[in-house]
Amino acid sequence: MPYRTEQVLLTLAGLAYRGFHDLLVGAPHADAVRGALLDGLHTLPPVKDEWILVWGPAASRSGPDAFDLLTFRRRQNRRVPTRYVVVIRGTNPISPSDWLFGDFWVSATVPWPYARAADGVAISASSALGLSKLQAMRSPRLELAPVPERGRRAATQDAVHAQIAQIAASWRRVAEGPTGWLQNHVVDRLKTAVSLSWMDLRPRSLGAPDESGLDLLTFLADEAHDAGEPLDVAVTGHSKGGALAAVVALWLRELLVSPEVVERWDDGRGARVACHAFAAPTPGNAAYADRIDAVLGTDHHHLRNMNDVVTRAWQVDELEQVPELYAPRRTVLEALIPVITSKVKPIDYRQARAGVTTFKGPLRGKRPFEAEFVDQHLDAYLAELGLLGKEMSALTFFF
Repeated sequence: MPYRTEQVLLTLAGLAYRGFHDLLVGAPHADAVRGALLDGLHTLPPVKDEWILVWGPAASRSGPDAFDLLTFRRRQNRRVPTRYVVVIRGTNPISPSDWLFGDFWVSATVPWPYARAADGVAISASSALGLSKLQAMRSPRLELAPVPERGRRAATQDAVHAQIAQIAASWRRVAEGPTGWLQNHVVDRLKTAVSLSWMDLRPRSLGAPDESGLDLLTFLADEAHDAGEPLDVAVTGHSKGGALAAVVALWLRELLVSPEVVERWDDGRGARVACHAFAAPTPGNAAYADRIDAVLGTDHHHLRNMNDVVTRAWQVDELEQVPELYAPRRTVLEALIPVITSKVKPIDYRQARAGVTTFKGPLRGKRPFEAEFVDQHLDAYLAELGLLGKEMSALTFFF
């Protein structure tokens, strides 16, 4: 049966988690993840044998941060000959540093370089770190069709329970010192630790290929040139990947419409860029949300489960409701909420309004808080889109 766009893109966003528990770096990590991805492209119904991996996975494993980026192209056909999907992996659920830098680094912001300073448009330090890393990632151009992974073992439910236990342990470690990582002097030290070029979020020219391949922008530009017609590019991701999907989609769109941009990556062919985010926290302040609404507009899509803790970050009025979200169940996260809200309130984080669809996943009161958190953060989205089942769950995505 044909699948809707949001069903396909949630599948690709979830599939990007494969290999998150792999601790290798460089080519060995990419090879391990690539095999699992190609297996998913062959076995998961919404994408089965319909998509080709054409770039990536490109990974950042330098310092305390961790990001993965990859690009798929729909198999050539008369209906959608130039359809590309850029997928950004969400938070590594068992990496405390990824929670800390990729998600929780929100007490500092970076100006959005395509807006006027007077407009006050800004993204969180976590979002800026992610965009900076994603812009620099490189991969060879690929043409890899779906294929089953030999010797792949089916994961058991015990694997999910083990990951939930590690998530809870990560939260406890952060909660033991909830104020330390929000102090200004710590933020300054973090800037140096991750080597982020704070004002270098606006590359003006495309990078030349090297032995590691092409950056994403150069890859898309080459594809647009070879196609000779407008590309249809969707940027998608789940959780942190969803927040960064909005950032990357807006960046790519700015490079097409901003009057100050000299080099347009599609040579003026009229490429379309859309964002499809799932379960995303806010990437920036209210002014940034307004810019998403204005620049992406109807090409911005965000599916939010209001019983999902993650998508309530970092908008203060929604964050303050988290302690009662799964009441009477309690969690160590409660200790962090007052600290976080006191720091982010002056920043005025807010979700974009254009293209947002909300729902409430059903709660199961007998589950521990952490198990409810995991279910509401992924499986509830699959259920909402009619995908949840034996072949499609957190278990089949993550392992």
